[in-house]
Amino acid sequence: MMLLRRRGLVALGMGLVVPARVFAATASKNAPAQPGADLPVPASGSLRFRIMRNGNVIGTHGLTFTQKGRTDQPPPAATTAAAGSPPGNAKPAPAPAPEKSPPVLGPLIVKVVIDIAVKLGPIPLYRYNNESTELWDGDTLTRFDSKTNDNGTHIKVIAHREGGTLWVETIKEKYAAPEGAIVTTYWNPRTLSAPLIDNINGKLLHAKIVALGPETISAANGDRIEAVHYAASGDLNVHLWYAEDKAKPGETPPPKHWVGLALTGSDGSHITYERL
Repeated sequence: MMLLRRRGLVALGMGLVVPARVFAATASKNAPAQPGADLPVPASGSLRFRIMRNGNVIGTHGLTFTQKGRTDQPPPAATTAAAGSPPGNAKPAPAPAPEKSPPVLGPLIVKVVIDIAVKLGPIPLYRYNNESTELWDGDTLTRFDSKTNDNGTHIKVIAHREGGTLWVETIKEKYAAPEGAIVTTYWNPRTLSAPLIDNINGKLLHAKIVALGPETISAANGDRIEAVHYAASGDLNVHLWYAEDKAKPGETPPPKHWVGLALTGSDGSHITYERL
């Protein structure tokens, strides 16, 4: 039984994880931004969804993020004179230490695991598993590895960067990806504008993505999430939702983060992602 259309499968073949509500930030809002610091890495280090088919749970999609040098805590405040000290004995507060740049960000590693099982009672009708790893240097994708078991059909994709070019290798071909191309694991909001590589079969996709406007969707626990609805067509037939936390006065708005997905299976079933 083929549950998902090949075009739609791109949606399931990328990151398994749920975006956290608070995202990592640099230690000081005044420090210069580092390449890649604007990527929506959850402070919790993970992002998870449950996968629904016609209202029933059939699997999970999870992502884990690992990167040295990220921090979401401001530096400690300067020490002042103790309360209640006699005015004559009060010591002036020490001069603030010169502002330091945030620690250098190391490579970002994103691991995705997708596991799906469709059953008729105790009898399994369809199994799907995907495991992939992305390696980012700053805001540049440098490597991608993906292994998929689509109900017994095994698919492998490798992408690596050589001399500034991202080379994609599949069973059938090897090609140079366009500048700025990323894979369809959806956690990165650049999905909405960058050239896209199918994270399951490695094909370069020709897709058009348009914004349909603000919309409220449900998380797995029933929470309501305010997000913007996007629809992809062409080689990629999927609906995506991204939310954006509000910035404090004087601060740069945080990046959009992925909160939902929907597509139609080859059998006409309705597949949706609900954030855990």
